Amino acid sequence: MLTPFFATYPELETERFRMRPPRLEDAAELAAIYEHPEVARYLLYGTTGGEPKMREKLTRDLESAGRGEGFRWVLRARVGDVPLGTVGLFNWSSRDRRAEVGYVLGMPLWGQGVMKELMPTVLHFGFARMGLHRIEARLDPRNVASLRVLVRAGFQQEGILRDNNVGPEGFTDTALLSLLEGEWAGRK
Repeated sequence: MLTPFFATYPELETERFRMRPPRLEDAAELAAIYEHPEVARYLLYGTTGGEPKMREKLTRDLESAGRGEGFRWVLRARVGDVPLGTVGLFNWSSRDRRAEVGYVLGMPLWGQGVMKELMPTVLHFGFARMGLHRIEARLDPRNVASLRVLVRAGFQQEGILRDNNVGPEGFTDTALLSLLEGEWAGRK
């Protein structure tokens, strides 16, 4: 049994994309996405450390799903199976009915409305299928494009965690945003 709520790792899809469970074979393609300097610039945890570290991350993601702590999907086009990025609902607390949303897209997808398309599907899964009451997002506040995606999806900024994250360039701030179940339902 995968989790108390899910017998199998769910797959999601939109008009142009599918989100499927990660596989260890995805490590090389995902590492190339995460390691790109423009993509890595706003990752709160820095780069993955190449293919071996990405393989470890994918293993942890699968184990986390098995423990019922959330899902991280590999994003791909509806046709083909080349990884284009990742999207996830993780740090799931079933008791508190909350999780965190996060995503990393390869640069060719930037500015193409991908997260605008994916976010309603991910939020519907979180609120309607996982039974969440609150979905949080944490990101580097300099990532204006991602902030815009979240605000358009209905998230509200709650505050800035000052110098709470250290990366290659030193300490950085983290913006905390959230969307509540009632707010999401009111937007539908």
